[in-house]
Amino acid sequence: MARHGIKFEQCCREDAKHFLKDNTYFFKLKAFDNNFVRDDKGTYLNLDFAYLKDLSTIDFEFRVLILRMTGDIEHALRVRFNNLLSQVNEDGYQVIRDYEDEQAKYYEKNGRIYDSDSCYQQSVYTKGMIDKFLKDKPVWLFWETCTFSNLIRCYRSFLTHRRFQDVTYSLLYGVRLLRNAASHHNCLLIPSQEDIKRTEDLDKLLKVFLPDSKESAKTLKLAETDPLIHDFACVLIAHINLVQSIGMRSGVVKQIELFIKRMRRHYDWYHNSESVHDHLTQQFDAIELLLTRAIEFNQMRDDEVLSEYQKDLLRQPYRRPVRRGPRRASKRARERQQLPAQNIALYSAKGTELKQG
Repeated sequence: MARHGIKFEQCCREDAKHFLKDNTYFFKLKAFDNNFVRDDKGTYLNLDFAYLKDLSTIDFEFRVLILRMTGDIEHALRVRFNNLLSQVNEDGYQVIRDYEDEQAKYYEKNGRIYDSDSCYQQSVYTKGMIDKFLKDKPVWLFWETCTFSNLIRCYRSFLTHRRFQDVTYSLLYGVRLLRNAASHHNCLLIPSQEDIKRTEDLDKLLKVFLPDSKESAKTLKLAETDPLIHDFACVLIAHINLVQSIGMRSGVVKQIELFIKRMRRHYDWYHNSESVHDHLTQQFDAIELLLTRAIEFNQMRDDEVLSEYQKDLLRQPYRRPVRRGPRRASKRARERQQLPAQNIALYSAKGTELKQG
């Protein structure tokens, strides 16, 4: 490390050795070094080991917060799912049959065979209920034993079959990606060259969530290109919309406050353009703004002072109306109706040729 210009002034070599032995390992710590500026020879400029130590600790605390919030979301999604089932008098069995039929068709289309029983993750904690209910599967068994990915797919199937619209649904894929990264202890506060698949609903919801300011504009822009900020924004908005429990929300707010305090401990280290790349500074600023706004929003929610515009973030699922009356003819059918009788046969023949081509 010293050969590459890393200093041991704010953290002595002995403390650095203990940190690498007891708290982390070299390969993981080195993942953070791309956040710091080097010269043409690859030597770091003004990088102390203390910076790497501090950043890795912040990253760990960030992952802990994310796991807390995504765990809340996963539970709250099951609660919402259950409430929607009650609204449509669903017996809890047909929803699984619909889901399994969809999955079987999808697998067959891709040349594979769908094993419905594989969705039920068996362990010493779930074996009893699986053995008891697997023969005639209720959705509640599925919830207790499925992965988060399968839960999202099943929820999508239900929304489609029962004509529900849920603004939160599109956010769940960003939630899943960040949850998986955090649960596998992936480093989050590192540069990423990956493109993101933007969530259209997130763009609209973030504009409601964030105040109109220069800092908000920067965060909105970053959420369009930075995977971490995009996915973390999905987590925050999904948590606000899904989690109704006051106890769960207040618990997260306390954890957010502690994390913000930890982030700010060495604020000047990450706002020094001579040693730190801009992207890390931008990530820090965006994360702090999003978290600060989450605290403010929850307080306004508890005080019942949200504007009608802000209440859009709390919108609950609703059913799309059923179309009544005769359906409008397709464009092709309308064109056929306008043709002279003698041309209809020729028109149909051309259409057949086009399909075959």
